[in-house]
Amino acid sequence: MMCYTDWMTLVEKDDGRADELWVLRDEDLWPAGNKTLKVRFLDKRIPAWPNDRRGYITEEEILMIANEWHQCGVEQGNDVVPEFVSCGADDIADIRVKFIESGRPRSKVGTAARQVKAGDPTMRLDLKSPDNCPSFYKRIIRHEFGHALGLKHEHQHPDAPLLTDPGKLREYLRQCYPGFTSEQIEKKIRVQWAALARGASQKSKYDKESVMHYLIPEEVRANKYVGPTQLPIVLSECDKTNIVLFYSKGAADEEQTPMEGSSQRLNV
Repeated sequence: MMCYTDWMTLVEKDDGRADELWVLRDEDLWPAGNKTLKVRFLDKRIPAWPNDRRGYITEEEILMIANEWHQCGVEQGNDVVPEFVSCGADDIADIRVKFIESGRPRSKVGTAARQVKAGDPTMRLDLKSPDNCPSFYKRIIRHEFGHALGLKHEHQHPDAPLLTDPGKLREYLRQCYPGFTSEQIEKKIRVQWAALARGASQKSKYDKESVMHYLIPEEVRANKYVGPTQLPIVLSECDKTNIVLFYSKGAADEEQTPMEGSSQRLNV
């Protein structure tokens, strides 16, 4: 179990490779041969959300928003970021989307989707938007499909400042998840909130405007909070640059050292 001190000092530890920060691992990236990622929507009807007059959103609209990540490469003249394309029931899907009406949207990170049992969802989406943020559903799509490309949470960047007060965060999570044990609370902190370790896979600077960043609730913020004060809705300029750099590096590495079996799709 992670104690208060352990978690607070995670962002301060330095193993001598401070210039090698990572927000994803090479193995999370889809191989360069995957020019497209096939997406299957497991629900026949996409649940409505209150703010839309039509009461629904189409699969095409979802993929158009998700493919803003792909467009980053196109606009930069380096078409390396995979494009999300819809596939039928008979096709082998890389990403399988299920819609939920309550609960937290979530997605497997990058190629971890390959380890999900065939037929089971790799991503869960709740597209309901709060009244004060009608474009929130677009944030959800951008964020979760960012995970599907291999990105992790930006607020967990090893170079991020200390954004939350550990004691306040634990109490906040206990209120949000009243049935959780202490061990479950600690796991949620470890997975979704605590700083990632330093590594040599991918380099980037901390970006508080990233769509992969949480808006830290006021009641859990550290005294010297310097994170975003508004929920990041759109891809930041760093998001656009980094996703192309990450996939460009992966493509270059694959050209030099082909991955054995890299074209295989496992457990999809």
